[in-house]
Amino acid sequence: MKTFEFFASAVFWVGLSAVVLQAVYSKSNADEAAPLQFNTGDDVSFSSGAPNYFEAFAPELPEMLARMPQVDAETGLYVSEIKPGLFYVTEGVYQSAFLVTDDGVIVFDAPPSFAHKLPDAIRQHAPDKSIRYLVYSHGHSDHIGGASVFGDIDALEVVAHGDVAHSIAIAKHPGILAATETYNAPHSFSLGGETVELTPASFHAEDVDTIIYLPKQKFVLAVDTITPGEVPFMNFGATSDVGAYMAFFDMILEYEFDHILSGHVSVLGTREDVIIARDYANDVWQTVGAGMADFFDRFNSTFADIGHKNANLAYRATIEAVRRDCARQIIDRWTGKLSVVEVWADSHCEAVILYKIMH
Repeated sequence: MKTFEFFASAVFWVGLSAVVLQAVYSKSNADEAAPLQFNTGDDVSFSSGAPNYFEAFAPELPEMLARMPQVDAETGLYVSEIKPGLFYVTEGVYQSAFLVTDDGVIVFDAPPSFAHKLPDAIRQHAPDKSIRYLVYSHGHSDHIGGASVFGDIDALEVVAHGDVAHSIAIAKHPGILAATETYNAPHSFSLGGETVELTPASFHAEDVDTIIYLPKQKFVLAVDTITPGEVPFMNFGATSDVGAYMAFFDMILEYEFDHILSGHVSVLGTREDVIIARDYANDVWQTVGAGMADFFDRFNSTFADIGHKNANLAYRATIEAVRRDCARQIIDRWTGKLSVVEVWADSHCEAVILYKIMH
């Protein structure tokens, strides 16, 4: 996520340490939601007695916690063979995967948080196999910034979209290996009888994302999209294009898959996780749309209320009002269905508001 890397990583660690937060929310009756006890868009406070004190938020849903695998205390990793020869790896925050074939190993992404442990993890499960391919899902360093651990492997093919390869060459990140094989259209390759399909897409990164699909294993990698069991990270995973993100769901559901690796949290997703995430995103989209139907009338009224003296302040107040109304409704409808709704609902609503203002 480039500029979001440190912040995103820190937040995900907090999210997995038992104080990922859910707001206290109540309803005055069965038909109409009462106001939130505090403004979920305000800063989280660590001062006891403050309205947004972190203990006012509830922990993650038990259903989500029950899905989390147990990271090995010695290695700091969880490695699981989900299909014959196909392994996924996580340290609890980021994810990677590797496929063992008759002719060698294919690795998918190399997050710097645990990439230095990947070679040993691979050797444990494929001691006599060489690593032949490293495939990048996109160019953000929090997912591929540990690739240099494979830099001494002879004849390693590093596969990336042409635009991502160009971005890597410009950035010169010391942890990212330059691409040796590129593509600019749907592309596939095979190794040891196993096929990998690469389809360029746009749902997160500034340049290009790639949907990585293993048809035999019914396994798809679409990184920085959903967070299974939770609502997405801030601003829908810090997407660079909210409209493209909204189109992602129909695109990915065209694939036949049993598991989706989305790059974050420790949990592999399912088709049902994608459908739930789609329904959540669509609800935010539609709620914002309804709230913005009279946006400029609300702005003009607010501008008049402050004496036509500060248009920027009136604009901000109008955006905040729509965002607050949206977040209230989303929290009401989704609390208990997905974790951390009130942590990120405001950011999701605001991201859609800004997109709709400009489109």
